[in-house]
Amino acid sequence: MSKKEKVITPAAPHELTFEFAMELADRLTAQPDYLSLTEELLAQLQIIPTLQCARLFEVHCLSRCQEFNATSIDNLIVREVLNDLDEPRPFKDIASLNRSIQKMEARDDHEIPLSFQQIILPIPGENGQMRVLLIEADDIEAKFWGAIHFLLNIYKNQSLIFDEKERDKLTGLYNRQTFDEKLARVLRFYLKRANIDGRKSHDRSWLAILDIDHFKKVNDNFGHLIGDEILLLFTRLMEQSFRHTDMLFRYGGEEFIVILNNTDSEGAKIALERFRLSIANYNFPQVGRITVSTGYVRVEKHYLPTSLVEYADKALYAAKDNGRDQIVYIDLPAIEALANEGNIELF
Repeated sequence: MSKKEKVITPAAPHELTFEFAMELADRLTAQPDYLSLTEELLAQLQIIPTLQCARLFEVHCLSRCQEFNATSIDNLIVREVLNDLDEPRPFKDIASLNRSIQKMEARDDHEIPLSFQQIILPIPGENGQMRVLLIEADDIEAKFWGAIHFLLNIYKNQSLIFDEKERDKLTGLYNRQTFDEKLARVLRFYLKRANIDGRKSHDRSWLAILDIDHFKKVNDNFGHLIGDEILLLFTRLMEQSFRHTDMLFRYGGEEFIVILNNTDSEGAKIALERFRLSIANYNFPQVGRITVSTGYVRVEKHYLPTSLVEYADKALYAAKDNGRDQIVYIDLPAIEALANEGNIELF
């Protein structure tokens, strides 16, 4: 059996050896990207015999400059790193998460809770970034806590490496280079679901391109520092407005992409309109009001990612050409039907 094919099974107490720890470390450091790393971490936590649930979240402040220990619950933005597209589970215990983060500096890294149902372990990063591991279990033995802290230290260091490669340095969102892989994951999900049971659901995924209107004027009139601040605030409003099952990207410049998951056509329209209004009604420092134009399409499993982006981009340009500050949808199946009838020419 090759290294890649090895399967880690829950370890008995006498198996928590140095060699076993090195095997866990080797598997974590061998992962090719951040999502795979997170999947591997959660899989390795299955060594805890009493584990009921393990989930990992990213936590942001609405204001990037604000410290977590001085942040109110209302200003916390919580997004789960991995979530089941079939049955997403919302996280509601923001109060406990907030208390855990605020106590982080005083917490002993080797502190062992005696008995609990739920514990939240903050994983601090760079530039104010925070990840949080949520564990639900009963009476974790002391010997397993060493393994947990060992895994979290490796995970934290590997996450920082992947952040450099996969994330936009200014906003912290996934970057353009990461977009294709994330969209491919979504497409694989629908292919797998169709192959397994042939289900048809009204809940789908939708790809939207968002572009800040007249952003060049912001840079020209107020300077690039203010322009960067607008991009940061725009990002935080995105994180606050869209659900944790949605995937957010900075595609380039003032252009962003959202992959909305687990919703129907009306839900996608409502979500994008809600965000459009949140931008239009927000008073940006020094600049005042700005607007956003959006074009979107339904994610269809038989389309290439490049084609989905091209059609969403056409919808965006239609929004721009028709006055900006609006949302335009392109129905891909309808366009395909017209093309087959010879009424339009696909590029």
